[in-house]
Amino acid sequence: MSQFVNLSALLTGISADKLVPPLSPSTVPQQIFATAQQQGGATFTQLLGVYADAVTQGKSDAQIAAAVFEQNGSDVCYLARSVMLAWYLGSWYDPKVLQAYNSPTPPPGPPGSTVLSAEAYTQGWAWNVAQAHAMGYSNYTFGYWSKPPPALADFTGAAS
Repeated sequence: MSQFVNLSALLTGISADKLVPPLSPSTVPQQIFATAQQQGGATFTQLLGVYADAVTQGKSDAQIAAAVFEQNGSDVCYLARSVMLAWYLGSWYDPKVLQAYNSPTPPPGPPGSTVLSAEAYTQGWAWNVAQAHAMGYSNYTFGYWSKPPPALADFTGAAS
């Protein structure tokens, strides 16, 4: 799981300790991990292997990203994209469907997705990056919008 979280931090640009805070009661990381493992099968194992090999070789984040997105085939690339979308949107997009939409002749209609859970949706990182909250759900106190928001780095742990 720690390897998956570190890979996810690289893919999303959000620090690992923000993705999975210590003592967090959230089950979202486990949901994303289990879904990626189940839906990805052997490709999931390959994705983690590509990441582990690159880290062992001391490659930079840019080199690791190139290995994931450009050097190990479309299955690894699109599974990584699905993992990214799961962290940001709280939904699972089938890698094969994402790949079909990136083809010269994409299928009609929007790509299908499955919401992992209500918690995954409300805790999706798209909300934090936008410094907003899901409709109908907020951890903020009434009137929070009357003050300027904290710096984006406070939400993501990444430098602006």
